[in-house]
Amino acid sequence: MQTLLFYDIETSGLNPAFDQVLTFACIRTDMSLNEIGREDIVIRLRDDIVPSPGAFLTHRLDAEILETGISEYHAALKIHSLLNTPQTISTGYNSLGFDDEFLRFLFYRNLLDPYSHQFANGCSRMDMLPVTLIYYLFCTHALSWPVLEKGQPTMKLEHLTRQNKITTSGRAHQAMNDVESVIGLAKAFSKYGEIWSYVQGFFDKRADLERMENLQSSKLSKAYGMDLALMISVSFGAECNYMAPVVCVGGSVPYKNQSLWIRLDKEGMFDQVDEALGVYDLIAIRKKTGDQLFILPVLDRFWEKLSPKSHTACMRNLDFIKENMSGFNKTVSFHRNFKYPHVPDIDLDADLYQGGFFSFQDKKEIAIFHKTEEKKRYQATQSFQSNRVRMLAQRILVRNFNKNPGCVPEFKAHLESLLGIDPGKVIKGYKADVKLTCAKALEELEKIETETMQTFDSSQKDLVKWLKSHIQSQSAIIQSGSFDGRVNST
Repeated sequence: MQTLLFYDIETSGLNPAFDQVLTFACIRTDMSLNEIGREDIVIRLRDDIVPSPGAFLTHRLDAEILETGISEYHAALKIHSLLNTPQTISTGYNSLGFDDEFLRFLFYRNLLDPYSHQFANGCSRMDMLPVTLIYYLFCTHALSWPVLEKGQPTMKLEHLTRQNKITTSGRAHQAMNDVESVIGLAKAFSKYGEIWSYVQGFFDKRADLERMENLQSSKLSKAYGMDLALMISVSFGAECNYMAPVVCVGGSVPYKNQSLWIRLDKEGMFDQVDEALGVYDLIAIRKKTGDQLFILPVLDRFWEKLSPKSHTACMRNLDFIKENMSGFNKTVSFHRNFKYPHVPDIDLDADLYQGGFFSFQDKKEIAIFHKTEEKKRYQATQSFQSNRVRMLAQRILVRNFNKNPGCVPEFKAHLESLLGIDPGKVIKGYKADVKLTCAKALEELEKIETETMQTFDSSQKDLVKWLKSHIQSQSAIIQSGSFDGRVNST
């Protein structure tokens, strides 16, 4: 039976490779949105995670809550099983823009398939945020839409929940509370069956591809000889009605699963030229089929939703392209052949994309690791031929099963880099970003204490004190060399 798994997570920070999922809540429903069951998982904060002050002041998870949690490894196994239950459509709010990537990295570093929940055994994904945009634009009576003080709409889940009096069991930014909010939205939207069915097609790769292949049928596309469309994304902002006119310029050469789109609604977009490359400085958007970027044809009923400013800029830019096709094609060629830069010395935790898929041999060794009883796992890793699998496995043992980091030299060096004392020793991510250090987090807390703490309520002030104490203790333990895998196995 096909089911919807509505879920939400709270995390230690915003970096999917280096931060940690701390809570995972979900409610499974049938396709008519009747509840079948729910899960609420709390995960202990790992000793090698420096908590981000901003994240903790938002979700307000504290030591008392986190100490009740299970280890990350056991949580990963449970969450992976939930999302990979056959015929599951995993669904969240901005889940394809945030939550899903966090889960991919959670699965990867715990030696679980990062992608199977997207396609295997009839599983797939949805995201209710872009769905909400479609209803805002084309079915406004489905909800009461909150407006900020400046007169602009807001798509924040907590504002939609409050405005529409959706019943929940907790406060905003608690995972289960947000899951209940998303189901409330889905119930409101599903009353309009034709639209509800149509928006689900955006997450079907075949249906999404078919829609994109039919763009040439619009009058504007025929007039300019291009695949023109309207793209819907919350990233475009309320000022342009969350819509932008775009032109499809083909597929990425190195990344076969990406199509390339040039945004057309910016004034003066052809005024800037990259002197070194000799190409226009255009906004290129990369889309995968079934993702959170919705594509609509340029039909009158859709086109009229564009802001007048966007409409005028688009027509002017199309005329420019028609008269300067050679320069435009050169720019398009640059974007189609673009490759993400290789990041040297990338940390193992961040090597999901650059390192590629696990090989057949990797998967055999991964299966051995999961099947081996706990006390024999470290010995088993010693015979692994894959350096990547062996080191990931050993990190699992240090983080979850009290294995001494001294037995894993590369992980001991990883811990020492968390201090942030030596600028030459950083933990580098896949975007050439770095993992949050104790020094940086304490610097952020000092700024908070100086500038904003006087506006906090008592629970926030207590949270700041706990964060400061926790990070100072974490730093002292690492400096003393006495880090010995303090996380207890569960």
